[in-house]
Amino acid sequence: MTGPALQISGLSYRYPSGAEEAVGPINLELDRGEFLLVSGPTGCGKSTLARLVAGLLQRHGRGELRGSVRLEGEEPSALPRTLVPTRLGFVSQDPSDQIVAATVGDEIAFGLESSGWERDAVIARVAEIIDKLGLPADPERSARALSGGQKQRLVVGAAVAAGAGVLVLDEPLSQLDPAAGRDLLQRLRKAAEGGMVVFLIEHRIETCLPYCDRVLLLEEGRQVFLGTRSQLQSDDLRRLGLAVPGLQDLQQRLSPGDHCIPQTSIEELKAASERLAPQQALGEVLLETTEPLDYTHGVEDGRKALEGVSLKLRKGDRLAVLGANGSGKSTLLSLLAGHLPAQLQSTGRVLHVPQDPDLTLFCATVEQELAYGPREAGVTPDACQLRARAAAQALSLERLLDRPPQALSRGQRVRAAVAAALSCQATTLLVDEPTSGQDGSQVAGMMDTLARELAQGVLVFATHDVDIALRYSTRVLVLHEGRQVAEGRPDEVLFDLPPDLPLLLPPLALWCEEHGIPYASAGELAARLEERGRQ
Repeated sequence: MTGPALQISGLSYRYPSGAEEAVGPINLELDRGEFLLVSGPTGCGKSTLARLVAGLLQRHGRGELRGSVRLEGEEPSALPRTLVPTRLGFVSQDPSDQIVAATVGDEIAFGLESSGWERDAVIARVAEIIDKLGLPADPERSARALSGGQKQRLVVGAAVAAGAGVLVLDEPLSQLDPAAGRDLLQRLRKAAEGGMVVFLIEHRIETCLPYCDRVLLLEEGRQVFLGTRSQLQSDDLRRLGLAVPGLQDLQQRLSPGDHCIPQTSIEELKAASERLAPQQALGEVLLETTEPLDYTHGVEDGRKALEGVSLKLRKGDRLAVLGANGSGKSTLLSLLAGHLPAQLQSTGRVLHVPQDPDLTLFCATVEQELAYGPREAGVTPDACQLRARAAAQALSLERLLDRPPQALSRGQRVRAAVAAALSCQATTLLVDEPTSGQDGSQVAGMMDTLARELAQGVLVFATHDVDIALRYSTRVLVLHEGRQVAEGRPDEVLFDLPPDLPLLLPPLALWCEEHGIPYASAGELAARLEERGRQ
C-alpha cells in the first residue's frame, strides 16, 4: 500500500470538561521508517495526542474530536481488535496501568494470542522479547513484582511483540536507568531502520535527539515546531522552558555563532571555579539506621531486594539515591519511611512521596489535596489555605488549584503530590523520582524548591538523572543489586564509578571533567564567568 504509514490531518480534541481544545490543530505525516520525537512543556497535550494517535480517545472519549488519524489509510479506533497488535503498539505514561496479566510471559503473550499466533510461536516470541529487553528470565515472574523500570520495559516488549508497524510511546524513559534508556533508544532506532514508525513522547531531549529523524514541539496543545533535528534551535527549546542540551547551551552562551568554546573561556571558568567549596551537612543527625537495612520481598523467592545498607542523615543533607532498575532504590525509601520493617531512629516528621503519585492523591481538587495534611494535623483553616497556596506557588500549580488531581498530566500529578508533602512541613522528605514527567524549567523549579524548603531538614530523592544528582545533592548513594556500592560527595563518587554500573554522565559533565572544571549547568557556569567579570 502506498502513502504515509501515519497521517494526522487537522486533528484537535477538547475534553468534555474543557473550555478550550487540549490538542490541536495537528497536521503530520510519517512514512515507514521514520522516528519522531514529540516534546513540549508539562501539560501541553502530549499524552492526549498519543492517545488520539492510538485510537483510545476516539473509542472511549466523549469530548469533541475534529480532524482524523489514519494508520495505513485506516482509522485506528475502527480497526478490529485482532488486528490492532499487528498494526499499532501503545506504551502509556504509567506502565502499571497497562499491565493486564499476572506474569511477565503472559503479558507479552497477550497481544500475540489476541492476534491468533500459534502456541509454539507464542512461546518462542516471548522468550525472544524477554532476552532482547533484559527482563527477568523466568516468564512466570510476577509482573507486579517488577521495579518501575522493569515494568516499563515489559510493556514496551508487549507492545512490539506482535510486529506492530507503528509504535507510540509516552515517556518510556521516565523510569529507566540511563544505560537502559540508551539501550531502548538504540533498539527503537534499529526498529525504525527496519520500517517501523516510532512516535516517541519524551522530555529528555538531549538523550533522544541523536536517534530521531524529526521533532514536533507542542505548546498548550498547538503545534509550534516541526522539522528535522538539525533544524531545531536552542531558542526553540528555551522559549518553551525545555532543557537545551547542556554542552550546546554552554557553547551558545559563551561563544554564540562559533562551533566550540574558546580556550580563553575555559581558562576563565577554571579560575572562576577555584573558590567553590563543596557543601557539607554538619548539623544534628535526623535519621539513621540502627542496624544495616535488609529486606526480602516475599515474591522474590529469597532474593534480597536490599542488603546491608547503612545511613546517617544530618540536617542539611540532600541525598540522591541512584542505581539500575531493580537495584533497591524504591525499597530503600519505603524502609526509611517506615512502610516496611526496619531498625531506624528519626527526629521530627518523615514523609514519603512514592514513584506513583496516584497512590497519594485522593481529594476532589488540587487545593484540597495541598490543604489536607495540615488540616489533619490541626492547623487552622486560614493557615491551611496559606500553606496550600504557598506550596502551589512554589511548584507552579496556581492555575490548577481548582482542577481534580486525577485529571492532570503525570508531571502535574507528581508536582501536586510533592506540593502536598511540602505543605505538611516534614523534617525529612523522601521523594521517589521527583523529576518524572517534568520539563526543564519544572525540574529546576522543583529541585530548587526542595533544596530551599528542606535546608533545615533532610531530603532523600531516588533518581536516574545523574545531572540532577550532581547539581542538587550533597551526597549520593549508589545501589547495585540491592547492595550499597558507593556513598559520598557527588563530585567524588559519580566521576569514579565502576564501568559496569549503568549510570552515564551527561556530555557537559564529561566536558567539565576533561577540563578540570567543577560541574554545573550551562547557566550556572555562564553566571560564574559573569561574576568573575564583575570582580
